Amino acid sequence: MITTTIEEMKHLGFTGAEAQIYIFLLQHPLATGYEVSKGTGLPRANTYQALETLASKERVTAVSPDPVRYAAVPPARLLKRIQDETEQRCRELEQQLAVLEQPDSVGHFWELSERSRIEARLLELINAAQQRIAASLWAEDLERFTDALRAARERGCAVILNLFGEAKADFATIYQHEGPEKVVGGHVIALASDFSEALVASLDAPATGVVTQNRTLVRVVEKLIRDEAYVAAIYEQLAPQLEEAFGPHLVRLRRRLLPASDAERLVAVTTLGSEPISLPSDLH
Repeated sequence: MITTTIEEMKHLGFTGAEAQIYIFLLQHPLATGYEVSKGTGLPRANTYQALETLASKERVTAVSPDPVRYAAVPPARLLKRIQDETEQRCRELEQQLAVLEQPDSVGHFWELSERSRIEARLLELINAAQQRIAASLWAEDLERFTDALRAARERGCAVILNLFGEAKADFATIYQHEGPEKVVGGHVIALASDFSEALVASLDAPATGVVTQNRTLVRVVEKLIRDEAYVAAIYEQLAPQLEEAFGPHLVRLRRRLLPASDAERLVAVTTLGSEPISLPSDLH
């Protein structure tokens, strides 16, 4: 237990000796340097040096002059101070690094090759968003991210979803699409966060995806999501007219732009039980 605690304290800037001494003083307040050295088994010179460093960092306090006795700063107060200092340091470092960043750089790409990694990265994007999340998801995907999306909405993010299939999402503006059984092209999802980062992935096995901060591609993903929303909103208002002109689920229009195999599947799923729709010769 103590060994694990010491290792964690090292991540917060303590040396091993400083962590040992701090823990000892929590358990033996008002100990002298000699008592600390004897109780921890550390050499006396190392003990006094570590006590001096801890006192200068306000992690322990000298509470009497002769002999000098030490007490540990209460853990809650100490950790809150370290947290505040770390957050401030990160803010300052972010500003310093931003000055060094090349504004016209091509951007960054991260390839993801497993579904678990894709979903973990998607969750990170949702949790980091501060202004807006726009996504195209299947209903089964939404179930895994509902809590994170609701939390984003509660902290002030606009949440816009193209939803394929039925699911409840009172925290988002929903643009409803056909269910997954009528989707061609596979299980593809997309999400854009704060107009600055985007993820696109195919969740069909083997799952693959990419995350990018490239400004041009982020805009492309944003446009994809917006265009899907436009189609859903227009279809909701004008479904009879659109299907009269283009067939159920716009099959006569969509099939002309799909690969032949997807076009054939689209015809199959949208005309089941109705008069068959023949494909143009260039798609056979």
